[in-house]
Amino acid sequence: MYPIQVCLFSIVLFSYILVEVWSVGLTEDFTWTTINYTWPENGSIAARSGGDENGNFFFNGPTNADSYLSTTQRPTVSTPKSLVTKIPVDYQYVNNIPMGANVWKDKLFVTVPRRRSGIPSTLNYVPLNSPVKHNLPLIPYPNWNINLFPDTSGKGDNIVSVYRIAIDECDRMWLVDTGVIETLGNATKVKQPQLILINLLTDEIIHRVTVPESVLTPRTVFTSVTVDVSKRSCNDAFAYFPDLAGYGLIVFSLELNRFWRVKHNYFYLESTEGDFSIGGYNFQWTDGIFSVEVTEEKPDGFRDLFFHAMAGTHKFKVSTKILRNETLATRSYHGNDITIVGNKGKKFQTSMADMYKPSGILFLNLVNQNALGCWNTQKNLNTISIVHKDDAKMIYPSDVKVSGDRVYVLTNRMPIFIYGKLNYDDVNFRIWSNTVKDAIKDTNCEI
Repeated sequence: MYPIQVCLFSIVLFSYILVEVWSVGLTEDFTWTTINYTWPENGSIAARSGGDENGNFFFNGPTNADSYLSTTQRPTVSTPKSLVTKIPVDYQYVNNIPMGANVWKDKLFVTVPRRRSGIPSTLNYVPLNSPVKHNLPLIPYPNWNINLFPDTSGKGDNIVSVYRIAIDECDRMWLVDTGVIETLGNATKVKQPQLILINLLTDEIIHRVTVPESVLTPRTVFTSVTVDVSKRSCNDAFAYFPDLAGYGLIVFSLELNRFWRVKHNYFYLESTEGDFSIGGYNFQWTDGIFSVEVTEEKPDGFRDLFFHAMAGTHKFKVSTKILRNETLATRSYHGNDITIVGNKGKKFQTSMADMYKPSGILFLNLVNQNALGCWNTQKNLNTISIVHKDDAKMIYPSDVKVSGDRVYVLTNRMPIFIYGKLNYDDVNFRIWSNTVKDAIKDTNCEI
């Protein structure tokens, strides 16, 4: 046992040295000390709070860090006094923690789930080519009204809370609205979870379906979605979303407009791998299957789907030939359908991962190492390399997405937010990126 651990450590350390000395790694594209929003100029929507004689709005109320800053230190949004606020929106900047990021053309999407009160908008974007790279206000997408909570439409059409999104080859955004408002020590379901598709070319919702109770459990939590589709047949699409607390995998067929739930022991946490040490805090998490990633289509027309638990270090694989078939996917016994790829090693717990499909390079957010890793899926799992590591700036990589030939990473210091207090004079949230080719240069992932 000990020789194997030493060997794994040596491989990882050697890869890390190569990357730090020879590789460019990632660069910071956007940074935020706090998250703010682009409020409508006509004043139809504005932050709800008191103001001063200049029309500046302050954001007060209970927060996880309300003792940190004095009122005079808090960020403000200037609103001309001549504008009348028609829809007051609760905004508490210390509770706005970005969780997901993705890119489509010139838009960088940023999600802010409603894990606390005071989140004005959950689905947002900023222009990717913006000359402003620091504290750029988020723009609600596709518009303000659909992001408001409580709902202002009277129809329940608003989006309540989104963790992460997927963008497919057919210019569609896929997201799961959890329908849950989270506050300290409490989670309130205000609507059933929904799968929503948005046409990015028209900014219109083109499909909305409620996730049925039959595939949910009392503990169900959805924080990501992965799409399996070919541009030659956009309607023949499947979506996979892990249930990290209910320990299952949900499959959705767009053509059938139908969900089914896959059960397997490999979806659970690994009891010996739930210890985390991040940002100066030690804690245990119990998150099971957290992220799934699909390869290019294979000769049989299906893909391999990789998955892992957050509280775990093993990687697993299953063919989408099994998952796409409801009868095969929902069998009580799976035999050899799902295989163990290997063990990444101690401290290699991973939040999100994403695949660069043309060459089978998997990028992994190594939360216990404040790092982004990579793995060439054609090689042994113990060849994982470190792409970029920074114990000060890269605390908690929450999302990673490959868009075209670039890889993007969002870091958000979330454990400090949960267990301590963020310093809002410092940069807390970052978007990093690089081309895939440069990011993996001189690592074990290099082609």
